[in-house]
Amino acid sequence: MTKLLEDAIDQLRQLPESVRDRVARAVFLQLEEEPEPGDLEEIGEGRHEFVQGEFVTLEQWRHEMELDAPITADAA
Repeated sequence: MTKLLEDAIDQLRQLPESVRDRVARAVFLQLEEEPEPGDLEEIGEGRHEFVQGEFVTLEQWRHEMELDAPITADAA
């Protein structure tokens, strides 16, 4: 554990329980949002492909996914 994290935890211990719970939930949410191993590389590859013009339009994707039926007011 880093010194900074230890200092933060020491300060949290001095706060009311309800505040500590909110901070704990915020930490868990942040941890869930961190990329998984390999995600950043895949994002980089996707950006490179986009810059190179290697992408499909929404219409092409919808067709490939067999979602190209028109959306009706009843379905929306």
